[in-house]
Amino acid sequence: MKILILGSEGFIGSHCATQLLAHGFEVTGCDLYETSKGLGYAYHKVSRLSPQWDEVFSSNTFDVCINAAGSGNVPYSMQHPLIDFESNTLDVLRVLDAIRRYCPRCRYLHISSAAVYGNPDQLPVNEQAPTRPLSAYGWHKLMSEHVCAEYHQVYKINTTVIRPFSVYGAGLKKQLLWDICQKIKNTSATDIMLFGTGEESRDFIYIDDLIQLIRIIIESDNFQGNVYNAASGVETKIKKIAEIIHGYFPSKKISFSGQVRIGDPINWRADISKVTNMGFNCKVFIQSGIEKYINWFNHQ
Repeated sequence: MKILILGSEGFIGSHCATQLLAHGFEVTGCDLYETSKGLGYAYHKVSRLSPQWDEVFSSNTFDVCINAAGSGNVPYSMQHPLIDFESNTLDVLRVLDAIRRYCPRCRYLHISSAAVYGNPDQLPVNEQAPTRPLSAYGWHKLMSEHVCAEYHQVYKINTTVIRPFSVYGAGLKKQLLWDICQKIKNTSATDIMLFGTGEESRDFIYIDDLIQLIRIIIESDNFQGNVYNAASGVETKIKKIAEIIHGYFPSKKISFSGQVRIGDPINWRADISKVTNMGFNCKVFIQSGIEKYINWFNHQ
């Protein structure tokens, strides 16, 4: 099976490329960098100003296109909504239209975000819950899902959307775990201050489990406009994360400012019954996942 991964040099994309190669898939990557990370797959550099999707799809035949590209920075999206819209919504339309014109049998797997839910009315949140984004990033991800629905319903392109919750793992150089580890490493102060109260919660999914789910969808989904949550199904409070990390760095005290950032949800836990019914089984839970992350961080 021939797989095209957009954003192949990013956190999710590079793990996806490595693990799909290991499972025998033929992988091609696309990203903005001059060269790939040398992981053993064909690579196309595309331009930020003028992505060459016509060239990519007219000169190749792919069975599946996985879109792991786009911006994943909520605060940046609030300051630069136009740039975020182009990256997370307009580029999706460009890709799908190139598929429509040159490779209509290619199945399209879109990586959206749980940010489309905002603050759910109840937990766990399932895929039919109302979508009420809190950030520009969340709105643009929701718009990208609507583009997928348009191209499936109007142009009969085979599409599926996954909504990852809080993805983490070796190689992630942003978000909560990276921020905590960076502050511990780069400051002599014993008190590390984080946003929020610590009572906020997330549903964390380790990167290997996310790729496991992607592989299950590639192999068994019918790509008929489906939407799936991608998560562990376990709600973890941020203060619990701080406690686990404190165990590795006992000389540091982690506390909370009480200040909540605009665009951040309060509590998340996903209903993952749809993906478990497909055979998904979360294998890395938060304690062992953080240990893996800290081991990676300490070797940087």
